[in-house]
Amino acid sequence: MSRLESFQLDYSSGLPVWIQVKNRLAYLIGAGEYHAGDRLPTVRALAVDLDISYNTVNRAYMDLEREGYISTRKGRGTFVAERHSVGAAMASDTTVELLADDLIRTCSNVGMSDDD
Repeated sequence: MSRLESFQLDYSSGLPVWIQVKNRLAYLIGAGEYHAGDRLPTVRALAVDLDISYNTVNRAYMDLEREGYISTRKGRGTFVAERHSVGAAMASDTTVELLADDLIRTCSNVGMSDDD
């Protein structure tokens, strides 16, 4: 799980933990840190590594699967899904949007105005 070693949860950001996990994984997939077919940590293993609830990680994985980032193969694990060029461009936009939303929330939480 070396790609997630530096991942830190920000409990003061106002962003739910499951969304932070989802955003981080979507970013890593969109940035090419994970490639199609790469196996992701199990829900349980990631929950233990991040010291969060199994249900929190499961919710992030379910959302990522619904959006086409990952696929779960019963009894085999969770893998980065194959994405076609149009889908990859869309995923990139989605990743950027997720990061932008996270940045806007963080700025708002530290007291920045909309004009800033």
